[in-house]
Amino acid sequence: MAVIGIAPCAKLHDYEESVHRAGAEARVLDIGPPAQEVIRGIDGLVLAGGGDVDPTWFGEPPHPTYQPAEAGRDEHEIALARAAVGAGLPVFAICRGAQVLNVAFGGTLVQDIPSDVSGAASHQVPTPPSAIAHEVWMTRESLLWSLMRETVEGGDTVQVNSRHHQAVATPATGFVVSGTAPDGVIEAIERPESAFCLGVQWHPENFWRTGEFRSLFEGFVRAAEARAAAR
Repeated sequence: MAVIGIAPCAKLHDYEESVHRAGAEARVLDIGPPAQEVIRGIDGLVLAGGGDVDPTWFGEPPHPTYQPAEAGRDEHEIALARAAVGAGLPVFAICRGAQVLNVAFGGTLVQDIPSDVSGAASHQVPTPPSAIAHEVWMTRESLLWSLMRETVEGGDTVQVNSRHHQAVATPATGFVVSGTAPDGVIEAIERPESAFCLGVQWHPENFWRTGEFRSLFEGFVRAAEARAAAR
């Protein structure tokens, strides 16, 4: 059974349950141990949601709405992202995690969607966790689309929940956009060179009871199992 490391966050249960239901063991990681040491003990990495990435990581002053994550998370998760991608470890990055992944490889962020995106839709619908906020337009033939195409019956749109005020602005080198909201906000990025490296801006883990995004976790776990078998 593949071991999936989950970067710690305030609301872990849905991440753990989603990983378990996809057929893997979930292991919550500690903040602090060296990234290279951490990735030797796991077969895949989940970068979870949380507060804002410190904008000094991408060379900008903080916006007035800046809400920092827990102490140590930025440095540790950026190191984990770099180590995992460098080692060929499958990475599934969710909400803040997608932003961490992008910043780790040189990308930038929209620091506050309501302030910075003209005509932006509501990207902050906090309750219930699985409340639908808007649709996402997926790029055909992308990893995201290939994992979701049976669920959407060959279409290219999916309905998502949303709890974020930041998003990817400039994708990092080597990453491509594979999902956008109707207002143009980037909702998914991926790294084609990797076997599995996907970041989504919504919270697929909140749907573990109903299964709308189970295929994302199953695809991630399959990649982790393949990585484990090759070690």
